[in-house]
Amino acid sequence: MSEVYLPCNTPNCHSTPRKITVSTARALSEYRLRDDPKYIFQLSCSKCKKNTKYTYEEITSMLQPEKRPQSLPYDHFWAYVLFDVVAWKKADRRAYLGGRMLIQRLTSEANGDWYGILKSLSPYAPTLKTGNYVKGKRRGKYEICLFVIEGGNPVPIPRPPQILKTESFGLFVSLKDNDSELLCANIFCSNPSCHHIFSTMTYTKFSALILREQLDENSYDEVTFQPIIKLECPVCGTERVIDEGSFEGLYKEEKQGV
Repeated sequence: MSEVYLPCNTPNCHSTPRKITVSTARALSEYRLRDDPKYIFQLSCSKCKKNTKYTYEEITSMLQPEKRPQSLPYDHFWAYVLFDVVAWKKADRRAYLGGRMLIQRLTSEANGDWYGILKSLSPYAPTLKTGNYVKGKRRGKYEICLFVIEGGNPVPIPRPPQILKTESFGLFVSLKDNDSELLCANIFCSNPSCHHIFSTMTYTKFSALILREQLDENSYDEVTFQPIIKLECPVCGTERVIDEGSFEGLYKEEKQGV
């Protein structure tokens, strides 16, 4: 499908100022709204010489319905299946690799435990099937899937013979004896209903890319004046614009001396 460009809103102009795609405009608007909740996307049209303004909702409505970010259904959430990185060499920390699985919540308990129904598959839990009853617990900011219910009893999710590094996995790090401070090192797709984790985009990778491209004017946002990188999700196609602030609340390898 050909790219759809953001149109000038002046009647009878029919121009596409600066040839910015609707998908990119949505990502830029989403990025700028993070720090300015009143932000309105604007373009100056070289044809009619007028400025055009667009709200985030107006831009999103120009996308094909299947290309728009979608909220998860009620009582559904992303849980993570994680396994220790045996070769992790940092003595005071523990590392895990894993990915997301969609869960429909059935019950939650006061101690943070939850029960649910598995609604999607993961290569990190190849023995599980959709419809399995599962149990998990919140660790830090993340819901972790720990058990599958068999014969009415919780059974630990088995570690696969080989932990594959797919295009949608994350590195999670916690203090050695305190998983309550578990943090992911990777950027997530900004579409709430997409499972993708950008496995190669960590704070260290971002910093290296910005350093390499720092003389390129396209590496800076014209509104925030911050170094930025545009990502496109290989799963759902959603674009996301990130800067250093996008890693707040994530594990920053470089600053923590990995």
